Amino acid sequence: MKKIFLAAVCGLFTAQLYAGQKLDFSSADFTKQLTALPVAAQAAAAKTPVSAPVKVKLGRYVQVSGYVNLRGNGWMPTNGGYTSITLSGWATFRDGTGMVTSNNTYINVPASMWIYPNQYVFQTVRPNVYVQLYKDGKMIGSTSMSGSISVSGWPGSSSYFSLSGSGYLSGSIYVEDAQ
Repeated sequence: MKKIFLAAVCGLFTAQLYAGQKLDFSSADFTKQLTALPVAAQAAAAKTPVSAPVKVKLGRYVQVSGYVNLRGNGWMPTNGGYTSITLSGWATFRDGTGMVTSNNTYINVPASMWIYPNQYVFQTVRPNVYVQLYKDGKMIGSTSMSGSISVSGWPGSSSYFSLSGSGYLSGSIYVEDAQ
């Protein structure tokens, strides 16, 4: 019984603080004061300031891709063997609408392989380049473009040979919508 009485007193005391009005326990209209507490509490709650609305910029991820031609020349050991060459080329990357685009981008990829005279060479390289992208002439950021490109060639009997190939590189970037 003590716990119930203590809980009731604490509840009234808390309600008095929350509502911002004094309760008169000796008054005959004590019960009317209790029914007025929720109304006073709502009035106090309504006075809290409302923060300004937050502006949210919406956006989306855009898939960007471009076609790349790679070409490289190298020297083969006299009777064939392991060698390394550098393949290079240029590409421009765009999204499907043509709104997001890059400048002309230089791509430089090392490749190592076993190569022998008069034997067809086929190699897959995986370029990974960072590209700056623009929308309406303004830079929106940079992203990594990657993919696989197959290069091939037919070295003759001389030690000089060349490889070439083409393929697509792709990536994605987050673009904010115009407000």
